[in-house]
Amino acid sequence: MKQVLILIYIYIFLPLTAQKAVIRIDPQTFISENYIGNGAQWDPYQLDYGKGKMTISEADWQKLYDRLDFMRPGFIRVMTNTLSHYSEQNTVPDKNLDILCNILDYYQSRQVTVMFGDWGGSMVDSRSGQIRETNLRKAAELVAWLYGQKGYTCIQYYNMINEPNGDWSATNTSYPLWASSIRFFYQELHNLQLTEHIRVVGPDAAIWDAKEAWWVENCAVELGEQIGLYDIHTYPSKSTVNSGEYSEIIRAYKEQVPAGQQIVMGEIGFKFVEKADSAYWNENIRRAEAKPYASVDDSQMFVYDHMYGTDMADALFQTMNEGYSGSIVWMLDDAMHSKEAPDKLKVWGFWNILGDEYFGEEEEKVRPWYYAWSLLCRYIPAGSTVCRTTVEGDKSLKAITVKKGDSYTLAVVNVSKEPKEITWLCDAFTTLIDCKYYLYSAGKLCTDK
Repeated sequence: MKQVLILIYIYIFLPLTAQKAVIRIDPQTFISENYIGNGAQWDPYQLDYGKGKMTISEADWQKLYDRLDFMRPGFIRVMTNTLSHYSEQNTVPDKNLDILCNILDYYQSRQVTVMFGDWGGSMVDSRSGQIRETNLRKAAELVAWLYGQKGYTCIQYYNMINEPNGDWSATNTSYPLWASSIRFFYQELHNLQLTEHIRVVGPDAAIWDAKEAWWVENCAVELGEQIGLYDIHTYPSKSTVNSGEYSEIIRAYKEQVPAGQQIVMGEIGFKFVEKADSAYWNENIRRAEAKPYASVDDSQMFVYDHMYGTDMADALFQTMNEGYSGSIVWMLDDAMHSKEAPDKLKVWGFWNILGDEYFGEEEEKVRPWYYAWSLLCRYIPAGSTVCRTTVEGDKSLKAITVKKGDSYTLAVVNVSKEPKEITWLCDAFTTLIDCKYYLYSAGKLCTDK
């Protein structure tokens, strides 16, 4: 294998004969059960890129739905600004709902689990250290209206305030301020009789090393049952992930989660912040500067490369093997968010759905990593059990084994530049039947979506 992701979806599997690396599968030892799923972040689009408000055509909505149908995500994050959906003094949501409802309509119809939430800018005042009770109450009322009145029971989790441990966040690193907002919001959900249906997510911390694990510990000790799902965000370097160091970092957060509770990766993507990745960093900047609509400050220009798909698989396999119950990639579509200016987009997506209309025809095409991530959504379905899988003899190989009913998914990724030979070892199985074999590799992709 060479820079490839191989995924085998089978009912019963047989060890394959090879020489160097050994992959051992223990289908009787479970790393995690009731896996929530994998997916992507899909937020309402800004639609104004400096030259007047645009619309998404029906044809483009259908294209989005078709591409998502192929991917089959099991878990999605949707973030919005609560106040953008209310006219002044109005107690019922009445603004900017068409895009949001188109997104939620899709997930409701496909029974996809949604993590909904508010970015947090209007929910707290970091200068005074005070929560904004009126706005937090409106956030609870909005999700109650979406869940009850509109029937979006796909919303099962709520994420209040994005990355509260960051100095870019509404809370400006303040744990006490964030915790106060969670306590108040949870009580409002309880008053609306929603806490049995919608669980609050936390801490949603953005991490690069193990130093912020105390955020998870504090949630467990201080907030208890108010946190219904734990999550963090990671944007590791390629070198950190490919070396396996990533597993050690995220393990520190999983170890703080109370027994019986789940933790997920609420956002995941790659940033070349380590010295070992300096060549990738420089190339990323060069590409962003050369593309008229790319944010230089916040774009991942390697989404155009086959490599990003294998790296994302590497990160996911380590995340799953550390006991996480789902991963959401940042992000679905470039057209959602901008950074330095309205037309300077955060290029991180599988495509730009407004490419034909505004940003260039090539941008609307599907990028390679969509195919890798689609395999890892389709064949790691909600409700799966992750079995213990270990790789011996080669750190450039990572592997997972997933069970759902009587079926198994076995996947291995090679992130090196050299071919590898492997031996699969599993005492529990001796027969290979009904096997589907998938290969994600440069030059071998079906790119007709």
